[in-house]
Amino acid sequence: MAAQPERPVLLEGRILVPGSSRQLAVYGLFPPAPGQHRRAGTGSRVFAAKACEPELLWISFDELCAPGTSKEDYSFLAEGPALWVIDDVPAPSPSDAGPRAEAWELFAAVLTVAAARGTTVFVAGTAPMDWAAASGSAEDARLRSALAEAARLLAQLKRVESDEAVAVEGVSGS
Repeated sequence: MAAQPERPVLLEGRILVPGSSRQLAVYGLFPPAPGQHRRAGTGSRVFAAKACEPELLWISFDELCAPGTSKEDYSFLAEGPALWVIDDVPAPSPSDAGPRAEAWELFAAVLTVAAARGTTVFVAGTAPMDWAAASGSAEDARLRSALAEAARLLAQLKRVESDEAVAVEGVSGS
């Protein structure tokens, strides 16, 4: 029996900058109220999620990509909701070495797991995010690799970088 060709890993969702309530609302997403905050447990870690419902995981970048998180933790999370909102994503910088490089490695791992599981991901940050440019000018090899992998996966997502752009998208439906 011949081996099946590998299916391309596709990531679905959007990159939203500045991640405003208006931008999120176009996609039926509304910032969780404090009463919706939940703990999401995995094999070795408990995440403090802003929302963890059967259909939605809403979590901050810093919580999701905290030091000590394992890639297996993401596999456990991906068995749950098919829609993730990752907010407060910082703009990547070529100077993000050390612990921040680890966070970017974990972010790339999150995206890889989400794509493999067919999870739709909304990435929301307050400043323009250019992973490819930061990767190209990073001196730290670990950081350069992590940002390049994130850039490769996130290149599949449509960017919505203003409230005006989301209004046009919402009207056109694309």
